[in-house]
Amino acid sequence: MELTYYLSILWRRKWLILLSAILAGVLAYYIVSLKPPIYKSETILSTGVIDPTGINPGKDNPFIQQLHIKMSFNNLIQYVTSRSCINLLTFHLLNHDLDPDEFGDGPFRQPEVIASYDEASIDSLNNLLSTKLAQLKPEFDRPEDELYFNKIAKDFEYDYDKLKEDHLQIQRMGETDYVKISFTSENPELSAFAASKFSNSVIDYFESKRTSETDEALEYLGRSAQAKKDKLIGKQNDLKSYNSGNQLVDLVSQREATVSQIRDLEQQKSNAQAAINANEATIKDLKKLMGDDSPNDAKAITVDSDDSDNAAIIQLNRKIVNLKEQVAMYTNNLIDNIGNKRKNESSLRLVKKQLTEDMKALSRLQKEKVKEKEETEDHTQENELFDRHLSATIDLTNAKEEMAIIDEKLIELRARSSSFVSNQAYVTNLEREINIAKEDYEMVVRRLELERLETKSLDSPFTIIEHAQIPEKAESDKKLLFTAFSGVVGASMATFFIFLLAFLDNTMHSPNQFKSFTGLPLIGSVVKINNKKLNLQELFAGDTKNQVMEKFKELIRDLRFNLEKINEGNIFLITSPREDEGKSFLITVLAHALLLKQKKVLVIDTNFKRNTLSTWADKALPGSIGNHQLLVDAKLTEHFAVTSIKSPFNNTPIESISNSGRSQSPLEGLNEEEFQLFLRRLSEKYDYIFMEGAALNEYADTKELIDFSDNVLAIFSSDSTMRQADKDSIAFLNGLGDKFGGSILNRINRKNMG
Repeated sequence: MELTYYLSILWRRKWLILLSAILAGVLAYYIVSLKPPIYKSETILSTGVIDPTGINPGKDNPFIQQLHIKMSFNNLIQYVTSRSCINLLTFHLLNHDLDPDEFGDGPFRQPEVIASYDEASIDSLNNLLSTKLAQLKPEFDRPEDELYFNKIAKDFEYDYDKLKEDHLQIQRMGETDYVKISFTSENPELSAFAASKFSNSVIDYFESKRTSETDEALEYLGRSAQAKKDKLIGKQNDLKSYNSGNQLVDLVSQREATVSQIRDLEQQKSNAQAAINANEATIKDLKKLMGDDSPNDAKAITVDSDDSDNAAIIQLNRKIVNLKEQVAMYTNNLIDNIGNKRKNESSLRLVKKQLTEDMKALSRLQKEKVKEKEETEDHTQENELFDRHLSATIDLTNAKEEMAIIDEKLIELRARSSSFVSNQAYVTNLEREINIAKEDYEMVVRRLELERLETKSLDSPFTIIEHAQIPEKAESDKKLLFTAFSGVVGASMATFFIFLLAFLDNTMHSPNQFKSFTGLPLIGSVVKINNKKLNLQELFAGDTKNQVMEKFKELIRDLRFNLEKINEGNIFLITSPREDEGKSFLITVLAHALLLKQKKVLVIDTNFKRNTLSTWADKALPGSIGNHQLLVDAKLTEHFAVTSIKSPFNNTPIESISNSGRSQSPLEGLNEEEFQLFLRRLSEKYDYIFMEGAALNEYADTKELIDFSDNVLAIFSSDSTMRQADKDSIAFLNGLGDKFGGSILNRINRKNMG
């Protein structure tokens, strides 16, 4: 498809497109003029959806906040346009129109059908609507009341669908916190009344629903808190009863203290064991250094019975025994947490220090007594090792004594701890239940207090920023805009249908379209003319001042030029897929054009089915008399005669051989060899021989004549549509190969020539 072709079609149909635009505009103008004036009243609400501080990126993701705001406004608009809210507006409107005297003015609408309703039923409905408005209850308890209400509302055109679709408009104002509620109607007072009542009803109904839900929530939380409290008190009483019955003061504290003591003693025991191990290793090493004559451990730290006469040694032994008792006492105090811990620790350190010094002093006295019996010699190193051995031995003795004390205390504490095990599981489980009950109770109390605080401090999110006003003038009907828009739509629709028809048009309206459809080579194109006024001699004699005729003449000359370039023989069989494609006409015009160049041309009418050329036959020309003898020799006189062509187009006389017309095909009753010889003799006399064949779609005549021709030319009409028979004929022509000389597209609209 060519864009230029479509554009040319649009240009040729420009008046149709313009007329469509004008008609659509006029119709729209007339329809808009018939509509009654419309009055709009608006009220603006602040919704409280957006926080006054704005969006805080640090608090939350700004995108998420924007999404929440959008969802909140969508939910709000759904709420405002719900059936419940619009039903309240319908209650107000019907209440006004059914009892207008109460409002001091006439009804906004008064349908004629209302007069046929029972007055008592109307009054009953009016009273019911007043009650529901007072209670802010848009639902009906009885189905029959709702059905009657819906019927009356439709009669007044105040029903839900009508108000929502035709009268109410609810929209957010840009990116602000405001929502605009608009009501349009034919009555300015109705618009103002409806906008005002609707906005107030939305706020009042929202507050009533919120208050009802809050009261229900508080009541539920109060009941839940009391139930949790009763459960907690019951569990606490169970624990007190069990402790009293089993004489338990504070089982947890007692057990924790005992466990803590055991844990501390285990640590002390571990430290004492580490000290024992360290001192034993030290003593073992010192013994190796001191040799076999090392002092006996027992003798170094105990009192020998042989020393009883020595007063200093006896006194130190007594002092050591007393100090050991003090060490045991202070150790027990620390273990049992008796007295001041810091003071006990300080006293224990002093006593241990004194004990160590006294035991060292005792050991020295014993050593000196031994040395008196030995020879005097230097024992400095020996004395140093002995002192170290003595210190380690003393530390080992202290650690073992401390270990013994700790073991005794651990046995006592473990025995005490085992006495708590029998009651611990039950008490622990009961205390856990008490803690859970306490947490549940405190959580419900916190929620209850929070709800109460929020209820007291919560203000209505809705605020009327701009109240509804009675409109002073009607809304613009946008008559000119609708007219212009309708004109554009009309022109667009006309353009669309023109394009559609052009797209669906499968005629070969242009040379390019012909090549696209058929794939056949094209040697010439001829524009469509009014051949009833055609005078070939005048046309080719000079300028006719007619653009179409001049174009036709030049295209014939171009066709003549392309034909002359075909060098493979001079016998041309000219056919077409269908009848009336213009074969006879183009053969005559082309022969006339060739004669103007002094070419010798002969036309043979071999179209027995529709012999138009033969109908134009005239007496034979002097130069073609010899052709008759050729017909006689070929025994063709029964079917052919030597004539000339005198067409309605005032052509130069053209030599021709016409036929008598018959139902048989060309070769039925003819001798093929004689006919072949006849054509060859003629081809020696003439530059061009044109044979017309019958239509390919309907007859086989052309196919029989192909072998007698040098070239085949096919004529197509541009106003013919492509059918299956045409496709078959085109396929046949393509199969001729080099013998097919080309196609001629006839009757083209000059505007499609490009």
